[in-house]
Amino acid sequence: MSRDSDTDDMSHEWLSVITASLNAAPQIEWAIESVMSQTYPHIEHVIIDGDSTDGTLEIIGKYRERIGYFISEPDSGLYNAMNKGIKAATGDVLFFLNADDRFCDEKVVEDVMSVFHDAPELEVVFGNLVWDLPDRLWRKKQPGTITRASLAAATILHQTVFARKHLFQATDGFSEDYRLVSDYEWMMKVFIRDKREYQYYDRDIAVMGTQGLSWTSTDWESERIEAMRAYFTTYEILRYRVWPRRMQPLAERLYSIRRFLHLGRIRRLWRG
Repeated sequence: MSRDSDTDDMSHEWLSVITASLNAAPQIEWAIESVMSQTYPHIEHVIIDGDSTDGTLEIIGKYRERIGYFISEPDSGLYNAMNKGIKAATGDVLFFLNADDRFCDEKVVEDVMSVFHDAPELEVVFGNLVWDLPDRLWRKKQPGTITRASLAAATILHQTVFARKHLFQATDGFSEDYRLVSDYEWMMKVFIRDKREYQYYDRDIAVMGTQGLSWTSTDWESERIEAMRAYFTTYEILRYRVWPRRMQPLAERLYSIRRFLHLGRIRRLWRG
């Protein structure tokens, strides 16, 4: 549905769900049907395709009448496509659903939009993410309060974030200087630089596929550190990001040794 087609009640806030796709035929139908299944009636689905050649366009065509805006043309990358989606979107609130992601259930949007309705001053509402791993689903519960330390250590996953459109206009959208971490750089603008009004909503929002760009790339950490330099001191980057990651393998090794020794002690006591 598009916003222009709604004539029954213009008082409700609209959500634009933006999906960037490129050769996503194996996954995109699931994403589209996930949006269509939502109980909240005021949703505009915006799909920005990067000139797919694998059957993605034929799948999108099956649902064209239910899609608010669609374009397929070459782009310069994921964040260029997402910025196109921001410009095309007419909703009051925006949400980015990747082509291989889906909402956790049909009431996600209705529940989140009720949070915005009850607290009009809010500019961002975010919740929890579920990762679709090869052998299981793994729930990622996000922090209720965002601090400099928490955001330096880990991003707020954009697949859980609903934000008012004016935030994207105020921040000039996503930087296209980065290939993998522009969503994180946007979070730093919103939560660290501008200190926007937000609320954590303890609810599962989306199931994230693990075949996308960020999962199949290995060079995003260097991009992340580069982006952090504009918002964090060198000390903060080292303390909250670099050192913990470098110490993690050692901590895991020590835990394994401790567990081995503990099990050995139990065996000795049992035999004795």
